[in-house]
Amino acid sequence: MTTPAVVKFDGGTRPDNPGPSAIGYIVETDDWTEEGSEHIGESTNNRTEYRALIQGLELASEKGCTEVEARGDSEVIVKQVRGEYAVNQPELRPLRNRVQELAHKFEQFEIQHIPREENWKADELVDQAFSD
Repeated sequence: MTTPAVVKFDGGTRPDNPGPSAIGYIVETDDWTEEGSEHIGESTNNRTEYRALIQGLELASEKGCTEVEARGDSEVIVKQVRGEYAVNQPELRPLRNRVQELAHKFEQFEIQHIPREENWKADELVDQAFSD
């Protein structure tokens, strides 16, 4: 039985980039929804976006999801994962590689860029992690 899931992810740094960072992610299927957020210490915006995506994909994998559509509002991360942009920052390569490693575990994997307005819940989880 296939279990399709949508993974929405977001990460942020406040007040500066790099700076204090947090992530938020949501994994949603027809039968259940699970979300998470956490403060991850000092990082950059791009690293936090990757960390949020990895957490969401790891959760989807643990829950037995077989098809995943990841959605995020970071065009850079989406295009790097798709191979449309090079990963010029060496510290991002292992994160991108981890995403691709996780993506290969699923029977189907797709990643899409969505407008920030459509990613409000993941962004809200980032805010929640900063306030906890």
